[in-house]
Formats: sequence, structure tokens, C-alpha cells
Amino acid sequence: MSTNWSGAERKSRAPISLLNPEPSAEDTAAEPVKETAATAVPVTEPAPAQPEAVEAQAAPLVSGRRSASVLQKDNMNDELPPATGWQAFLRNVTFGLIKPKVGAAELARRTDLSAIQRVYSRPMRVMVAQPLGGVGKTMCSVGIGSTFGIHSGQHAIVWDNNEMMGTLGVRTNANGSTRTVWDLLNVLEKFETIEARKGDFSYYTRHQGKNQFSVLASDEDPDRMKSIGADEFNRIHTVVSRFYDTIVLDTGNNTRSENWLASIDVTDQLVIPVRLQRNAVVSALRMIEQLESMSERQGNPHYKNLVTNAVVVITQGGGAKVSATDQADLRAQLESTVRSIIDIPYDAALDNGSIIDWQLVGDPARRAFERVTAEIAAGLLEVDNRNAHARNHTTNR
Repeated sequence: MSTNWSGAERKSRAPISLLNPEPSAEDTAAEPVKETAATAVPVTEPAPAQPEAVEAQAAPLVSGRRSASVLQKDNMNDELPPATGWQAFLRNVTFGLIKPKVGAAELARRTDLSAIQRVYSRPMRVMVAQPLGGVGKTMCSVGIGSTFGIHSGQHAIVWDNNEMMGTLGVRTNANGSTRTVWDLLNVLEKFETIEARKGDFSYYTRHQGKNQFSVLASDEDPDRMKSIGADEFNRIHTVVSRFYDTIVLDTGNNTRSENWLASIDVTDQLVIPVRLQRNAVVSALRMIEQLESMSERQGNPHYKNLVTNAVVVITQGGGAKVSATDQADLRAQLESTVRSIIDIPYDAALDNGSIIDWQLVGDPARRAFERVTAEIAAGLLEVDNRNAHARNHTTNR
């Protein structure tokens, strides 16, 4: 059988299964059958192809289980030479004659950065939420956006989803821009068309330079007597999702506002900033209870899953000192509810009440946010895998 097919012939032939080969037209012609009155079969129209058959043909012929086991190694993190610590010093002073393995701390950081660099099947949304103000929602949003922006190599945006006037525009570089979400809303229709371009959309954001993420600021006009509702949020979210891979939602304090509820509906990973003080922990737990109640009332596990998979970020700040015993009790209340708790060490560049430039943040805080972002990435991967499984199950039914 010739394999020099014309393009039209290749398109017209159905895929051939190696597991259940069917005789081709040439094979059938090579074995003629004498038709008699007894063997004659009436000619009928072929039955239309069923969706299941199409899916079966589209499935890979080779499962790759054995070969995949050989390729289980995801990266070369433990093979690369050390870049920090005494291991790197010893390698340098001996001109590579002594080759110590990379240290545990550096290997852990490489593993976290590899997690941050994952690519997902669709844009992913991270919501930073806490009803109590002053516990570091905006600071955490900037930290997560900076870490994703610097290390993932993908397009990240931090969106101040405050229904009125938030502070993200105050805590980030404006670079001469005064445009906010309301300026975007006034022209949003042109971004809801197929001709929309990211370069045009970027005009309404504030890029953060070497921190490699963009900011969509909330309203900054005290005379405006409007607020962002569910419809506005959903329209903006649809457009933003066309241009950005990672969307970090910095939220306001009202967990019953329309835009807050709309954002929790599309969230893939919940992040809860908390200070180990009684009012901050109670506020966080009340929000958690609200989300659990929403799942029970609506019969939708989404909100409870967000709580179970949540990452709590312990921030530092002013206020009265809390005893070690009380802090341990407060931490235990949170540990029994969420997936992960990570402490951020105090850094003056994060607590200046002004612009947060990630280039000025010290290594301990930067490393802590790498750990936070890697935990977020792990949650996003779980959500992405679960969604992929659901899609495959629906397709194969």
C-alpha cells in the first residue's frame, strides 16, 4: 500500500487504529468476494458517526506509562551547581575542583521557583481577602504580584477590586498615570470586540517596571458617587482574562458587596492575610464561616473548597503585643481550617505606608513571599487538574 497520498486523500481517510486495524479499501480489493443471491447484502446508508467514536479515534494510541516513568524528573534543580552558601564559595575558591552539592535551603528555593513558573490551562485568579482593614491585604497583593511577575515569566496583574476607593494605587508606582478602573469602564466596549489589543488595554493599567506586573487601580475620585457592582466586575474580569495569565484580586472589607461576591465566584485560590491578634483572627474566621455557609445554602462546594485550600499569610505590624501563648492559640484556630500558614518577617519597606517597591524589600521577606506564591501555585495546580478531570469526564460520557 502506497504512503504517498495526496492531501485530499489524507483528509478523507479516517484514522487507522493500530490496536483494532480495519481492512483498507486496497486490502478489500485484493480479496474479491463472489456475490451470489445467497450472499448479497442490501446497500444501506452508513450510520452517522457517534461522538464517542470520534473521541476514541482522537485518543492517543500509546499511553506512555512506561516511558513516562523514565521521565519523571521534572527539572535539574539538584544537578545545577550551587549559587549561594558555603557550597558556592567552596566551588569558586577551588575553581570547580571541589563540587559540593547544592544546599537544602537553596534547593528548596529552586523548587519553589519551579512551582511558580508552572503554566496552566487557562488564566488563574488569586483573591486576597480579609474583612478587617490594616492587616496587609494590599501589601500581600503587591508581594504576590511581584513574585509571580519576576519569576513566572508570564503576564501578571494586581487588580484593586474595591467597590469604592482602595489603596493599591497609593501603594504602587503610578508612573504618571491617573487612570483607574472607571476610565477603563468608560471605554470597555472596545475591548469586548475581537479586534481588542493588549497594547491598548495597557494604557489603563500602571506597569511596575522591574517588578514585572501591572496594576489596575480602583476609583480615586472622591466626587464619584458610584460603586463597582457585579455586572461591572464580570465585564472587566472577562476582558482582563484575555490579556493576563495570573490575576491577583486585592479586595475591600465588605464581604457582602456585589463585586466581592462576584470575585469569590471566579476565584481559584484564596489568600487570607492575618495578624496574630484577636480581632484579625476573628474577622478572618467570620469570613471563613460565611463562605462555608454559602456552600451549604447554595449546594455549591466551591466556597468551602476555597477555605480548605486557603493560604493564610501571617503579617507583622504595630499594635499591642500578644503573648506567645495567645498567639499559639490563635494560630491553632486557623491551622485546623486552612491548608497552609506562612509567616512574613517584618520588613520596613513593606510597612512604610507608601509605595512598595519590591527591589527595596529584604531577602527574608522576599523569600517568604516566594514560599507563599509557591503554595498558591500548588493550589492552582490542584484546581487546574480537577477542572481538567471534570472536562475529560464530561467529554467521555
